[in-house]
Amino acid sequence: MVAQAHTPALADVAADVAAGTGAPADLHAAFLAATVYCERGDEPAFRALGMRGAGVIAVFSSPEQLALACGTVGWFALTGADLLDLVPRGYDLLLDPGGEAPLRLRPAALARRVAVEIAAVES
Repeated sequence: MVAQAHTPALADVAADVAAGTGAPADLHAAFLAATVYCERGDEPAFRALGMRGAGVIAVFSSPEQLALACGTVGWFALTGADLLDLVPRGYDLLLDPGGEAPLRLRPAALARRVAVEIAAVES
C-alpha cells in the first residue's frame, strides 16, 4: 500500500493565509484541487452579488460553510480549477463569507498559467 501525501483542506489553507502564516502559492494549489460549492441561481448559473467590475461570487469550501452563510439553498459543486474557467469577467470570488476567515480572491491571480521559455539554439 502506497501512502498518499496529505493535501490540506482549502479552508485550513485559507485561514493560514488570512492569518499571515500561509503562502499564497499554497492557497493557489489548494484552490485549484479542492471541490468548492456555490449557490445555484434561478437559472443554471452562479448567484452573483453586485455589478460586473465590482461584484463577487460566493464560493464555499464545504456544504456546511454554504449552509452557514446562506441557509438551505440549491447548490452545485465543482473543482476550483473548473470554477475559474466559468467565472464571468468582472467578478471576484468571496471564499467562505460566513466563516471565520473570508477571503476575496481575484480569479486572474488564481488562473492556471502556461509558461513558455524561449531560448536561442546554438549551432
